[in-house]
Parts: sequence; structure tokens; C-alpha cells
Amino acid sequence: MNTKNQNESDDRYEELFLQFAQRAERWIAGAVVGCAIALAASQLLLLNPRIRYVLVKVEQLEGLPYSMSRLQAAEGK
Repeated sequence: MNTKNQNESDDRYEELFLQFAQRAERWIAGAVVGCAIALAASQLLLLNPRIRYVLVKVEQLEGLPYSMSRLQAAEGK
């Protein structure tokens, strides 16, 4: 008698665990997809020089790009 109740209890626990695992798996998959989208968006934003200048501190500390310095020298500045 006790074995039957134990088996039913074990089956119920296994069912609850599988439900929890499925929910957790969906949440983790959604988080991974969200992180991948955020990574791609941030990399695309860094392709724009104006946005990169605002977001990246090193860009503000560097001098003029070679092409811009040649243009300014040609204009006589």
C-alpha cells in the first residue's frame, strides 16, 4: 500500500518538475534571443560615426581621422 502511494507521489513530482523545466527552458531561450538581438543592435549602432562618437569614450580622446585632416589641410585650416 505504501509503495503505491510513493509511486503516485513520485509521478506527481516528476510531472511538476517537467512543467517547471519547460517554463524555465522557454524563459532562458527568450533571454538568449533577446541578448542576441541587443548585441546585433548595439553593433549596428556603432557603425554610425556620430553615434559611436557619443557612445565610445576612446573615440572622443582620439584625434582627427587621416581623411579629415587631409581635407582640412587642403582647405587651409
